[in-house]
Amino acid sequence: MVTHGEHCSTTERRADEATRDVMDWLKCEFMMDHIGDDFSGTITGVSSFGLFVELDDVYVTGLVHVTSLGRDYFYHDPAGHRMTGERSGKVYRLGDRIGIKVVRVNLDDRKIDLEPLEKVGGDAPARKPKSKTRKSKSRSKTGPKSKVDTKPDTQSSDKPKKRRRRRRG
Repeated sequence: MVTHGEHCSTTERRADEATRDVMDWLKCEFMMDHIGDDFSGTITGVSSFGLFVELDDVYVTGLVHVTSLGRDYFYHDPAGHRMTGERSGKVYRLGDRIGIKVVRVNLDDRKIDLEPLEKVGGDAPARKPKSKTRKSKSRSKTGPKSKVDTKPDTQSSDKPKKRRRRRRG
């Protein structure tokens, strides 16, 4: 009797796993026609590598990878079920509503990749490019003077002036 019970339990677990596998494949097959479409959804999971979002009306879950959230570093808070942007302060929490776009669907792996409609930091570079503050040597001295040029040149030294380094922030 015990062996029959174990056999039935094992068979039932395999059947449940097969059902989930087929359902995931069918959801991916359905979403293949919606690549590039916008949806609204609810964040149903928060992990260190991204957000799981269930799409409204179609009840399909996909992943918004942390790299697609924008040009910010996101801290994962497992106790608070949230991700917080270091510079922007943007917070994604479990249960938050979010607008997303379907980017990729992988039928073999049964995965759906999503991107948020509004990225943190936009398309601007993460750091501002260095501005070139050096003046051209060919500039004539008869032009408008800067603050440095307004003082008379009392010291004529061949030593180069020391420059202060700016801290990057």
